[in-house]
Amino acid sequence: MPGLDKKIIAQINHESVITHVKADIRSDFILAPHYMAIFNRAGDDLWDQLKQQLGAGTYQPELPLTISVPKERFFTRPGSILRPADRFMYQALVDNITEKLEDGLDRTRSFSHVPSVEEGQMFQPNHESWENFQASIADICDASQFILKADISNYFERLPQHHLVNLMAAAGCAPEVVSLLEEMMLAFRERNSFGIVQGVYPSDALGNFFLSDFDAYCDLTDVLSARYVDDIYMGFSSEAEARKGLASLIETLRKDGLHLNEYKSKIIPADEVIQEETAIDRLFDEIRNEIEDDEAYARVSPYGFEVEWEEEEIDDEDDENGDEELQNAAVERLMDNIGDYPRQEDQIEKFCLPILRSAQSDCAIEHVLENLKNKPHQTRLYFSYVSAFVRTEQDVVDALEELIADDTVSDYQRMFLLAALLRAETVKRATVNTALQWLQ
Repeated sequence: MPGLDKKIIAQINHESVITHVKADIRSDFILAPHYMAIFNRAGDDLWDQLKQQLGAGTYQPELPLTISVPKERFFTRPGSILRPADRFMYQALVDNITEKLEDGLDRTRSFSHVPSVEEGQMFQPNHESWENFQASIADICDASQFILKADISNYFERLPQHHLVNLMAAAGCAPEVVSLLEEMMLAFRERNSFGIVQGVYPSDALGNFFLSDFDAYCDLTDVLSARYVDDIYMGFSSEAEARKGLASLIETLRKDGLHLNEYKSKIIPADEVIQEETAIDRLFDEIRNEIEDDEAYARVSPYGFEVEWEEEEIDDEDDENGDEELQNAAVERLMDNIGDYPRQEDQIEKFCLPILRSAQSDCAIEHVLENLKNKPHQTRLYFSYVSAFVRTEQDVVDALEELIADDTVSDYQRMFLLAALLRAETVKRATVNTALQWLQ
């Protein structure tokens, strides 16, 4: 197993690495509080152990823990977390090469996962990056007649590691770091050279960097483009040119074993794209303007970013001021009328539920409980919301216990179901027995 030179080991700021990991854990696909405890209480010891292994060349990455995460229409994707030593190393190595990766990106075309200058944060807030992306799409639409909207199918599962390694080397990343990253990526995929683990910060950064070649191609050919990881928009002067662009993109991706998602990829008149992409923003503008707290705004996002499971406890003794009541009233009205916007229902939920949870507003409980089983792709969001009422609303506990007895509930749903019920004052003996059977 390749090790690391003492000079590179000395460059690793283990406190910064641990801070990045702890921020990342908050949006993990898999709940593992015992791993967070290691980084909270034994991070220095973990680093001391890793330094010895790296110096001796005895460090060996292990397989990640992976679960099937629900997507829309009952499809799934793999979501992984790494064991503490591997998570530290993966984060440390990517932190080491972040500047080189960033130098290789065209930030006029690539808008996701922008490195943060804030201490303790790896990336700028998602909503800021997304807003910049949306602004770029608007500019492309203004200068184009037709838009190619493209999405790469199973991108993280099919990304070719060898090409990624070559790109990192070409960007000037330290050879030892690239070599160890290559070995780790292979180990995480059981020696399969396609795909990287999905659901952790370092993979987000590497996945975004991989398409820097695409950005360079668009720049070379004077094609207007903007992308958020593999969510791609390209502007053309005519439908015929857009079709040529689609054919070229398909061939380019095919060389790397990648393919477009035919369900999500299409050519659209530019004016229709503007209407489609701004519909949600128009719907939320009134509420967004009333949210002055940056932290609250960072939590509300209709765009599909991962919901943080753990949040600061709400102080029940604090009185809400008039502005907060007005803000909550606007959000509650939107939730009450969610049936009027069937195409935007998921986005409305992602926008409103974190605000309502923070405000301890129970106005969406009935809606969430009705959809817990039938919308598994909203599992994390739903359980994050209802968990705030488990100690005070017996109806919520009763509904969750009914779900415990349902054998059609997926492992992913069960994980968050148990996490929510752990906050209940009491549960039925049958619930405890079923939980023990699941955990055997």
